Amino acid sequence: MKTKHNPVLEALQFDSEAGSLDFHGTRYMLIRPETVVEIQKVIEEKFGVETTREIFYRSGFRGTSLTTQKLLNNGFTSEQCLKEMFRMGGHLGWGKFILRNVGQKGENKIEVIVLASPFARAFGPSTHPVCAMLCGALAGIFTTLKGRLYKCEETACFSTNHPGCTFLLTIQGSGKPAG
Repeated sequence: MKTKHNPVLEALQFDSEAGSLDFHGTRYMLIRPETVVEIQKVIEEKFGVETTREIFYRSGFRGTSLTTQKLLNNGFTSEQCLKEMFRMGGHLGWGKFILRNVGQKGENKIEVIVLASPFARAFGPSTHPVCAMLCGALAGIFTTLKGRLYKCEETACFSTNHPGCTFLLTIQGSGKPAG
């Protein structure tokens, strides 16, 4: 259902003198997905797919870790925080997030499907998954919420002719990553 109501956009504070947008005290900027994807393609061309994935993964991880921690510091429970991060992601144009727990009890495997990924749509057809920033973003959310290092892998991508992008998160360690 399409709607014109977007609480994130409505809560943005614009400072015309500074040329800045803030959402609850955190600075944001609007940027076209094609701009981000062009950066991604240039890095891929110059340094290869794996280096590009690492750069975009770490960038996504950092951004969502900071936002998730801020929500936790503001009194959100882990469950509320996850719902807010997924809701906010959709309102910021990152796609629709669908959470699915997979595996046997105690395995701590999490599957997230993202429909309408702006990265995959802007990238176009590819022989490999292209949503490394989303991978890192998801890992950053779950690592911050659970206090254990999560690794995320994109197992299906819209760019590789799938209906959506699928991400599998698994625990990698007992502590948070450095950085």
